Amino acid sequence: MISLNLVLAGLRLGLKNRQVGEKWVSDDCSYLCKGLL
Repeated sequence: MISLNLVLAGLRLGLKNRQVGEKWVSDDCSYLCKGLL
């Protein structure tokens, strides 16, 4: 559940700062995927 909260937080940041948010969210998602796998 914690990972989902991090993703939601990343999406919120992405909405505020798209340029920086997109890169951060993509990196965070890839990191979470690696952690889950």
